[in-house]
Amino acid sequence: MWRAVEARDRTQDGAFVYCVRTTGIYCRPSCPSPRARREHVTFMADGTAAESAGFRACLRCRPGISQRS
Repeated sequence: MWRAVEARDRTQDGAFVYCVRTTGIYCRPSCPSPRARREHVTFMADGTAAESAGFRACLRCRPGISQRS
């Protein structure tokens, strides 16, 4: 999963989200925001799980909004 985040791999969007403990934000793997340090990142299955753990959606990549139209 970390390799997908490093590569900003769009094919992994929807497969999981990554959460940054220092900011309290969760993002899609392809998020263009500055990459967090690996030791501050945890992975969750989806936004619902991340929000249940106390994280909020990134305003840049908007992981709570479906990409498919």
